Amino acid sequence: MIGCDCAVCTSKDLKNKRRRCSLYIVTEGQHIIIDTPPDFREQVLTFSINEINAAFITHPHADHIMGFDDIRRFSALQKQHIPVYGSPQTIKMMRTIFHYVDKGYNFQSVPRVQFKEQQQTVSVGNVQITPLPVHHGQDIIYGYLVSGDNKRLAYIPDCNGIPNTTMKLLTDLDVMILDGLRPEPHPTHFCTRESCEQLKIINAKQSFITHLTHNWDHHELQKILGDSVTVPWDGLKIKLL
Repeated sequence: MIGCDCAVCTSKDLKNKRRRCSLYIVTEGQHIIIDTPPDFREQVLTFSINEINAAFITHPHADHIMGFDDIRRFSALQKQHIPVYGSPQTIKMMRTIFHYVDKGYNFQSVPRVQFKEQQQTVSVGNVQITPLPVHHGQDIIYGYLVSGDNKRLAYIPDCNGIPNTTMKLLTDLDVMILDGLRPEPHPTHFCTRESCEQLKIINAKQSFITHLTHNWDHHELQKILGDSVTVPWDGLKIKLL
């Protein structure tokens, strides 16, 4: 947190050094990114991400999209347009904010992408990606359900309510990753208690809480949650065998 000298912000423990939320998935030979936050360039360099076949955007808030320009390096390396999916409202905003995309320049100059409005399951190779509409304050935004290699993972980083129609999709999950911002209630995010209540209902094989603020020390929160919910950290790899 800018301008903060609390114990978490000044911690030397790398598990307390949190960048903005993003998820990289490799399955069925495909490489998929969910969200391109302001830290995107640093993230892909730090964790040696060299290929992206498709991108999915949960919603067009700054902390989820403002690293998008660095998609250009992947379209240049791969010499092909990268499909970028989101809700119709999200894609409309992406076209406005990143209005210079695909304006006739070469692959090195700007991101070369294909913006695609998504309202149902799409395929990236043999991977199935289903939008999960959720409440984020007054807005309806997306999480995503990813199915590949006979595994099911759901990712909802920003949320303060899950409609029944979406909850019905969150069954037989190998992994559930859910927003759990801070100890105190928040108008647009699940607080930690609310997140854990939802994770218990969903009952995935592995449950993770994400989008954490500096209000939580990593180890303190993990001690409170015990074995039922994992507190992730930047660079955590989840291997599903």
